[in-house]
Amino acid sequence: MSSPKYWTMLTKAGRAKIANSIGTGIKINITKFAVGDGVIQADAEGLTNERFRGLINTSTVVENNPQLVEIIGIVPSSVGGFYVREAAFYTEDNVAFAIVKYPETYKPNIDDNANAELGIKAIIDVINAESLELKIDPSMVYATQEYVSKQITKLAGLLSLDGGAFTDSYPDLQSLDGGEI
Repeated sequence: MSSPKYWTMLTKAGRAKIANSIGTGIKINITKFAVGDGVIQADAEGLTNERFRGLINTSTVVENNPQLVEIIGIVPSSVGGFYVREAAFYTEDNVAFAIVKYPETYKPNIDDNANAELGIKAIIDVINAESLELKIDPSMVYATQEYVSKQITKLAGLLSLDGGAFTDSYPDLQSLDGGEI
């Protein structure tokens, strides 16, 4: 069986942090991510040529699998002019926790007459997601289509509970449509 072309894996330091967390109960704080244009190897402890580092955008435990965590970082539109081939996620003490061999993707900048944000998403096997305390940058949070869809479904469920009168389900609040509660 051939090895996968693209992958995400814990670094040696990341595996040690997980083992320590399981043993001590001290949570690991993943706060940052970075991308680079180098060629990363499976035994790397960081990026080979870092081009951007920023705070992570979102993080969630994968539904029905408490050992997997999904982390997303956004490279802003103001950064670019290089190919992304590698990524990494870092703990609050700037230790590379996980590395990613990423499909080569050009990240344009304004000088290219193109401007786009680039989302870097990784699913990381952390053995036990309770070992992590994921930090996000509240100024960089983007809602995914899946998240918005779930929130709309929840809202529709609340509305159906009160007969579609568009009232808020919480006590002592005014009706959303100006009617009586």
